[in-house]
Amino acid sequence: MLAEFKEKTYEKYFGFELARQTNVTFSPDQCDEAFLGFDDAFLVPGRFLTRRLPHMRRKRWARGFPLSELDHIADELGRHLPPFKFNLFVQYKRPEYLSRASASEWSCWQNSYFRYETTPHQHVLLAKLEKQSHGRAATVYAAPAFWRSEELYTHAQSETIITQSNIASVGRLNGHSRFSYLSAGCAGKGHSDPVDIESQRIAQIFEAGMSQEGRAFNQHIKSAALQIEEAVKGDELAISLLDRARTAIVGEVVARPTSESLSYAFATIEAFSDAFDVSYYAFG
Repeated sequence: MLAEFKEKTYEKYFGFELARQTNVTFSPDQCDEAFLGFDDAFLVPGRFLTRRLPHMRRKRWARGFPLSELDHIADELGRHLPPFKFNLFVQYKRPEYLSRASASEWSCWQNSYFRYETTPHQHVLLAKLEKQSHGRAATVYAAPAFWRSEELYTHAQSETIITQSNIASVGRLNGHSRFSYLSAGCAGKGHSDPVDIESQRIAQIFEAGMSQEGRAFNQHIKSAALQIEEAVKGDELAISLLDRARTAIVGEVVARPTSESLSYAFATIEAFSDAFDVSYYAFG
């Protein structure tokens, strides 16, 4: 049976815990009317934004400002933020919980276990994206090692969502259309022919990522967008989806490539997240 809760609910609590792993975390929150929302962890003084962005939205339920304004303040914005060191792309999975001996992978575990499918075109793109990053990004699948809603909220309250999840590195699942696991951690099996797979733990990913030299925020974001562009090269379907999603977010005017445009970089990252169901996090 499928987990009782949806992927988005699980993603929310997992992302909350991710944001507490480092001093500063950024994940773009695309709002209505092509506005970009800023999380409290962003640590940008309100006076800094309102002085330079007089049209910033002030609605109680939606904070942010037009993406088009970013290009005018890109360098100054970078100077007001700590350096950023690496990116994490996460595809969240809603697993099946299998408890009968007739289940396809029962012989591998001889016990109740969890299983999810990988999506071929998404998997290929994520694997290429990590390769293009040259060590400045990690791509993983994250899935809960529990399936009841009551367990989700218990772990959310105790902030143990990540420790009660199974993390699988995308690159280590190459050639496998399914992944099964018995418990939380980073171990499981790729299928169809069962192969033991051991991935890095989240703590190990952070340790490696945070050991790198930091970059100014605006340069870090632009670099991530370029890596996405490189990852979709040669894949006409992926390019078309990315372009359509980017245009839907910010319109034809902003959706024009330029290495100097921070707004275009943000739109690219958000479009990639929307089109391929991947969550993006930048850490500093």
